[in-house]
Amino acid sequence: MQHKHTILLLWLLLLLSACDLISNNANEPLPTATATAAPAATPILQSTPAIAVPTVITQTAPSLTIWLPPNTVLGSEDGTAVFSDQLLTFNAVHPELETRVEQKTISGPGGILSYLRTGSTVAPSILPDVIVLPANLLKTAVTDGLVYPLDDLIEPALFDDLFPAAQTMSQVNDQHYGYPFAITNLTHLAYQTTVITTTPPLRWDVFAENPAANFVFPAAGTASARLALQFYLAGGGSLTNEAGQPALDPALMTQALLPFQQGRMSDFILLQSSNMDSFDKVWELFGTGTAVYILTDVNHFLLNRSPEMQPGYAVTPGLTTPLIPLVDGWVWAISTNDPTRRALAAELIAHLIDGDRLGLWSQASQQLPARRQALTNWPRNDAYISFVQLELERAQASTTIEGEPIMTAFANAVFDVISFAKTAQEAASEATAALQP
Repeated sequence: MQHKHTILLLWLLLLLSACDLISNNANEPLPTATATAAPAATPILQSTPAIAVPTVITQTAPSLTIWLPPNTVLGSEDGTAVFSDQLLTFNAVHPELETRVEQKTISGPGGILSYLRTGSTVAPSILPDVIVLPANLLKTAVTDGLVYPLDDLIEPALFDDLFPAAQTMSQVNDQHYGYPFAITNLTHLAYQTTVITTTPPLRWDVFAENPAANFVFPAAGTASARLALQFYLAGGGSLTNEAGQPALDPALMTQALLPFQQGRMSDFILLQSSNMDSFDKVWELFGTGTAVYILTDVNHFLLNRSPEMQPGYAVTPGLTTPLIPLVDGWVWAISTNDPTRRALAAELIAHLIDGDRLGLWSQASQQLPARRQALTNWPRNDAYISFVQLELERAQASTTIEGEPIMTAFANAVFDVISFAKTAQEAASEATAALQP
């Protein structure tokens, strides 16, 4: 029987370069082609024109539209191939269904949130049914009425299997509005095992007093703000005042910055840190053997380790105990206001977050899964994955967003201390003042 539907193909995407995969140019649709070896129901990626009034697409068959930010679900060739196969198996159960996959940026005039806010009155037919959002923007989407609860659509046991931070990410006002599938920005130490032959200390003062060691981190990048924030929260700091406005405690902020000041003064923290704005650059210095300890995250550690290079790994030392990792994530959410389509969208999400499927996709993409069961699909004889699992059980969901004033205050303070522009107390005072209305 000839199916009367249009199914878009993802297979050509596997031929694109990494740069093509993450392209944000929404004005140039990605090319399409007909696959010769794939079943008839094969979805592919398209891009939506970034214009105020998009072209209305007349639907001739039941359909689901999925909007994905670049470099997320389709962030690698291997991950894209697995995702494509998983859509194929879903389409096999729904052969009448048209599945449309489009890449769109998160914010801006042509972004997901902008379209969802204005599209219902301008061009409702092009709006998505399923979207991927950063977990820290889920509350904004809920407040603006852009996404719908999942509590009656997704089995409770699936939420119970999420790691603690992911469980937090899924909820807004005690309701589940998103289902996290990937955990990002889980940081820890990496070190040269030829220099460090014992387990690194758990306290920063002991960690920093080793005369044979040094430490490098991206003090000119966003990771520096998160590291200082971890110290600040570990000391009991709060990010808001009694009125709920962003605010910092100057004494606790000074305490959080002292490890950076003391580390620089003793040359334990190398001056090169002030020139580092990414984990990529830190790894370059680590590869030369100049840096003994570095701050990194799981994605970069997985990318850089090899049979020839097997660095050590450890938790990040804190004031008295190891710092609690602060992590971000990506969530699936439902954005259609049609009850029938919401049920179908929930079925698709449940299909994709199945433990085995999520495990396959996450491993192929080298992104940490948000579900415990999915992580069991990763190599069980890999001691590093066992370490990561323990860290995922300790991690907490970050409540901050990159670029917001409070994170800018942290980043500026760390850079000023590392570059000797200010003392810890002076930098803390300036950061506190920067947030005052």
